[in-house]
Amino acid sequence: MCRSYFFVLAATLALVLPAHAEEQMLLTPPKGFKVVAESSTEKTKTAVMVPQGQSAANWTERLSTQLLFKQVDEAPEVFRARAEKAALAECPGATFEKLKGGTENLYPMAAWIETCAKPKDGGGMLQTWTKAVQGRENFYVLQKSHRFAPDAKQLKALTKLFDAARVCDTRVPGQRCKQK
Repeated sequence: MCRSYFFVLAATLALVLPAHAEEQMLLTPPKGFKVVAESSTEKTKTAVMVPQGQSAANWTERLSTQLLFKQVDEAPEVFRARAEKAALAECPGATFEKLKGGTENLYPMAAWIETCAKPKDGGGMLQTWTKAVQGRENFYVLQKSHRFAPDAKQLKALTKLFDAARVCDTRVPGQRCKQK
């Protein structure tokens, strides 16, 4: 079991994942974040984390992970295009910025930023960083949302978080399942 508090995408803590797990996304959440919601169906498993003192309903920062079981037919760029279309329906005028695309640790991936100046829910400005990874067994989605524009220090931390979060497979040579 992993003692350094690695999070396995959407399975929340590695302690929840059996020791024989093979394909997984490693994620070290920002210091002070706590799990406030978890859900699971036959097709998905989701976890939502917010800073201490905030809740699922009242937050300024939110980190969510989603595991889409056996949904590997869609490329990350196709997922991104579909997500952007849905975002425009919820936030006319939303803007998108591509962060990365291509392959990471032998997996197809895409990462982007969505900014919504005026969400329909009236909650004020919302910026969401998303990373989608097409695994061989499952599809993985990581999102970090803010109700403010991150400053330079926060942007550096976000970049580090997204670069360190990655899918790995213990069965594949060259795919270390150790956090960077």
